Amino acid sequence: MLTIQTQVAITILHSIATSHESHSLGRLFSTNIVSELLEQLEMGKIIRLIPGKEKGKITSYELTRPSVNISLLDILEATGEHLNCTHPATEDFYLRYGNTAKKLGVVNHMTRLYLEEIKLNDL
Repeated sequence: MLTIQTQVAITILHSIATSHESHSLGRLFSTNIVSELLEQLEMGKIIRLIPGKEKGKITSYELTRPSVNISLLDILEATGEHLNCTHPATEDFYLRYGNTAKKLGVVNHMTRLYLEEIKLNDL
């Protein structure tokens, strides 16, 4: 349901919220992807550069508001990403995202039902 970019953005935001850099990001994703997401999140006014810090490092940023006030919609809009509703939510998805997965599972299911009702002749 969540694209890889969205998952990375969420990981970045959690790292910023807990004031530590996730070293696994550097191993899993290119610094270009992380830098691009940092820029998008900054332009989306979700994070801001701490004065006097080096741009492009996760530890150089802070959230612009408390994490409880940052929604998945905020993240999707800032990054230009989307939900991937082209397949049912998996058990792994539910294990990974817990209560959030329940809400996203309903969104996924309902989106799939509505899309199924739109026929080629309607387009």
